[in-house]
Amino acid sequence: MRKPSKKTTLRGAAVLAAALALPALNATAAQAIDWDHQLHTDDGDPGGRLRFEAYGDIVEICDIEADGWAVEVDVYDTVGRYNVDNFRVGGNGNCKTHRASNGHDLVEGRYYEFSLSLEHSNGLRQYWDYAEWKA
Repeated sequence: MRKPSKKTTLRGAAVLAAALALPALNATAAQAIDWDHQLHTDDGDPGGRLRFEAYGDIVEICDIEADGWAVEVDVYDTVGRYNVDNFRVGGNGNCKTHRASNGHDLVEGRYYEFSLSLEHSNGLRQYWDYAEWKA
């Protein structure tokens, strides 16, 4: 048997390195979300944030302040006239995401009202902010 040349060995190593690097590059790019819309609770120093990406119907809420309040969102179908989603998250730095791939599919081209608020442990909801966005 003939021993491979140095050039052949280097070429094979380069091909192998590229093949191993490609999945890692694609995984990073696939995770990036370019949010279409963003909303904050209506308190002086916002304690909650909502972000929405129409592609994939991704709704993310985050508790962004250590204030003892949780963040809650209602997603209302303006055509069907009913709530299609409601969820909350508490604890500074915590986020929660609903998306079409998890059973939270929105009708493409339809407008939805997003209501964001802070909820105290006693159930009181305050500091509402609203937006109407197209899915």
